[in-house]
Amino acid sequence: MENLEIKPSISCSCGPLSLSEKKNAECYQCGIPITGKPLKFEVDGKMEDFCCFGCYLINRTTGLRGEEGTALAFLGKFGFGYFLAMLVMMLSMYIYGSHFVDPNDREMLLFTGFIKWVILFLSTPVMILLGIPILKNSFSKENLLNFNTDTLIAIGSFSAYFLSVYSVLTGKNAIYFETATMILVLVTFGRYLETSSRVKASNFMKQLMDLSAKKATVIKDGKEVEIPVEEVRVGDIVKIKPGEKVSADGVIVEGVGNVDESILTGEIKPVLKKVGDYLYTGTTVLDGSFLIKVDKPQSQWTLNRFIEIMKQIRNTKAPINRITDRIAFYFLPIVFFLAISSFIYWFIQAGFEKALIVSLSVLLISCPCAFSIGAPLALWLGLGQAMKDGVIIKSAEVLEKLSTVKKVFFDKTGTITERTMEVSQVWFKDDKSRNVFYSLEKNSEHPLAKSFINWCKECRELKIDDFKVVFGFGIKGKVEGKEYILGSEEFLKQHGVMLDDNIKKLKENAIKNGEVITFLSDKQQILGFVSFSQKIRPEAKITIDALKNLKVEVGILTGDSDYFANVLKKELQIEDVRANLLPEDKLKAIKEEKSKGKVVAMVGDGINDAPALAEADIGIAMGCGTDLTRESASISLIGDDLRKIPLIIILSRKVKRVIYTNIFWAFIYNIIGMGLAITGHLNPVFAALAMVLSSVFVIGNSLRIKTY
Repeated sequence: MENLEIKPSISCSCGPLSLSEKKNAECYQCGIPITGKPLKFEVDGKMEDFCCFGCYLINRTTGLRGEEGTALAFLGKFGFGYFLAMLVMMLSMYIYGSHFVDPNDREMLLFTGFIKWVILFLSTPVMILLGIPILKNSFSKENLLNFNTDTLIAIGSFSAYFLSVYSVLTGKNAIYFETATMILVLVTFGRYLETSSRVKASNFMKQLMDLSAKKATVIKDGKEVEIPVEEVRVGDIVKIKPGEKVSADGVIVEGVGNVDESILTGEIKPVLKKVGDYLYTGTTVLDGSFLIKVDKPQSQWTLNRFIEIMKQIRNTKAPINRITDRIAFYFLPIVFFLAISSFIYWFIQAGFEKALIVSLSVLLISCPCAFSIGAPLALWLGLGQAMKDGVIIKSAEVLEKLSTVKKVFFDKTGTITERTMEVSQVWFKDDKSRNVFYSLEKNSEHPLAKSFINWCKECRELKIDDFKVVFGFGIKGKVEGKEYILGSEEFLKQHGVMLDDNIKKLKENAIKNGEVITFLSDKQQILGFVSFSQKIRPEAKITIDALKNLKVEVGILTGDSDYFANVLKKELQIEDVRANLLPEDKLKAIKEEKSKGKVVAMVGDGINDAPALAEADIGIAMGCGTDLTRESASISLIGDDLRKIPLIIILSRKVKRVIYTNIFWAFIYNIIGMGLAITGHLNPVFAALAMVLSSVFVIGNSLRIKTY
């Protein structure tokens, strides 16, 4: 018999993270948790945390938060700066052409001088609107030690601006207003693209929050009263009508109908609900009307738990992400060294103006924005996409490790076979023995226990004392002072109870049919015998074939008999099926594969496989429903669809490819661009444009994850 387990002693290992962990600050603008040191800026008289300066810049220029602050409102205000910068660019072309005018043409010289003042007048608002926020980020007291790429941009653009102002005042020709303003325009637009992509990566969590009903209809003193959801309490009776969102978690006490649970499970097929079933916050009633009794506080409602877990997941970083952060940290001092060296070289070779232009180009092209967002953006999108498909991945590190998995072990009962098994053969010595069997199983969460409870409609529950689970063997308990044991034949042998000839015949017949057997004894004799028939899930063969196509080895670990193991080998065409295993045997099998250097995943039903899920490199718990507090599994499938396993492996591999592609191209842009800049072949405006294009490429490449 498979491992038995009872509710008080252990819980399913599905939960990604402990909710008691310390929360990180969230970005005031885009809402994404901040894993490093936050940037602090004053908003409406209060210091707020921002994940990056792009988010602060968006908020500063629009005064709006979230998607509103990254949409048309931003483009409207940004457009003003862009309009002025384009006028500056056109008038600057005239200034450059005036160098070929006859120096004795006094009227033309006066007009050219006037145009220079016009350009100064037009460029100054651009520097104030788009440049001051960047300058503040570089040198404010709150972020003084947070030396970053905005420092490069601020030095570059304001150097060009003040040099140009000096030239206007002294009548010189070193006018670079178009360089200063276009740098700010391009950088600001690049920040807009980056920030909007972050918001899109965080959209699923916003969708979850939007699913919460704002009002709930509560039955009070026989009357329907509409109240805010925040006022719903444990014990309230809530009514949900057809087409409404479920406003609270609770047990159905009246009604029957179909419910759309796709937001939780990723499965489109409606679920028929009736009295005794559970309704979850955020799901939608398609037809029928329900009365539910709220049985838990709001902090424990499914949707609220999902939102909390998603926030905690995004606080994590994959190893590849930490590596890129470290490289970016050392990259900035190197860039400054190259910029200063270039300035000195070109100052000696061609004078101050050439040296300034070259050093500005080096500073701008070297901005590692694309490199910095390449990994986190892809990871955020990957984690969000998995959540949409009904899969909770514990951390970014797990998502990255999943891409390298070489072998997947499956538990049998509730995983490869149907979770609910059917009672096949039953024998009890008397009615009391049947009621004792029923009462012991009533306290267990094992699939076999639930099958028997559903089958035995006329059984009477007795009071159980000293209830205890013995993992891998069975359960114990006392009824009226007498101890009973329920479990496998091996469990009975440990207590000196042997099978008589009649029971042996029943056992042999059940084994031939591939059935699972449970015995009841009072430590002296056999009092009952129940066998359960099982069916292989229809999607199991599809899943295993898909894993084979992905070059992933597949194995099955079960405590069942050799006979049913052979059935699995034949039906599923798997060679590695190991039968008659105890929990420690499953751990040994996993350790054996890990010792060969393989990344091993274990798939279990999340109830009786906690040790194996914890031992594997990646533990995948199935059918976790809404119980998201459990710890052993790295990945939780909210539903029971095995086909999600190869899909999330495909997703993880695509995320990994996208990350490495992002990093590769970001490096190529920087290396080629820096080479051109240092040798004096790249204008600062084109350097800024190249920097924006590199970020655009990274963002577009990352968005491909949504089509895995």
